[in-house]
Amino acid sequence: SNVLRTGASIWNDSTVALYLDLTGGTASATSCSVKIAADGYFEVPFGYTGLITGIWASDASGAARITEWTGN
Repeated sequence: SNVLRTGASIWNDSTVALYLDLTGGTASATSCSVKIAADGYFEVPFGYTGLITGIWASDASGAARITEWTGN
């Protein structure tokens, strides 16, 4: 989490799906806020400053490329 976050984007540069949780819990395939497909992209809702967790659907080749903007 980051109280100074004004925006964020996540690109799933991977060969498998990435499950994200934006509720403060632990992400899983059955408890998630969003599923980002392989090579997919997600923009975090404007103003969301809470915890973001993620888990891969299976062994992944690649990474979650995250850009976070902060400001006042």
